[in-house]
Amino acid sequence: MLATFFLMLREGLEAALIVGIVCAYLVKIGRRDALSRVALGVAAAIGLSGAIGVIVTLTIDELPEVVQATAEAISAVIAVAVLTWMLFWMRRQGRALKGELERGVDLAISDGSTIALVTLAFVSVFREGIETALFLIPIVSFNGSGIDTLLGGLAGLAVAIGVGWAIFVGGRRVNLRRFFTATGTILIFVAAGLVAFAIAEFANAGLYGNGGLVFDLSGVLSEESPIGSVLRGLFGYRSAPTPLEVVGYLAYLVPVLILFVLDRPLIPRPAAAA
Repeated sequence: MLATFFLMLREGLEAALIVGIVCAYLVKIGRRDALSRVALGVAAAIGLSGAIGVIVTLTIDELPEVVQATAEAISAVIAVAVLTWMLFWMRRQGRALKGELERGVDLAISDGSTIALVTLAFVSVFREGIETALFLIPIVSFNGSGIDTLLGGLAGLAVAIGVGWAIFVGGRRVNLRRFFTATGTILIFVAAGLVAFAIAEFANAGLYGNGGLVFDLSGVLSEESPIGSVLRGLFGYRSAPTPLEVVGYLAYLVPVLILFVLDRPLIPRPAAAA
């Protein structure tokens, strides 16, 4: 539940910020008449990304067990890669987002085309929607598809919409840098759990051996217990992990968390020429 909450909170707020910036700029330049076009693009993006997520999830459930395990493992690896890139990109480029979106609105309006403005809103939100659908597949596979998982996602989305509304309509000021740092740190732990999940699923598909246990706490702190489910959702807790799963978890978590907290790029920038 908590994993989907923080995921939907983060992704939902990013989408809300994008839509809010576009709408606020249209109001600023006196083009309220174009707001309906933005709404059309947003609605289309939400509908299409949601449909794709449902189709992919239902399709995976119908696959043979080996193929399903492989598909879920691959989706987890892709989700970790995209999530990691997104966290660092937002940390580095988020300050320039407002200007880029406003230039896009200017170009769309100057063209005099409704399609251009609809496309801008659609692409901006659709990207977030597809990322969310991609992340939810392995998270739901790992944490289960119970009602608590659904409620966690809906609660996160509701809070994101509320924060976005407060910022752009109510005039509230929120320290977005601290917000994204806090939620990003939590999602790094979630991503580390997905790395361990991918290792387990590839092993279930028979691609390699994954034997042995580092420890077995299932009798003390089961993953299905209230505390265990919270730890599993937030930190990728496994009550009986294998050595390979622990190595994969730490090999991702430690360097990525250090780089993120210290605000360092994944790839060092080249030194300026003298």
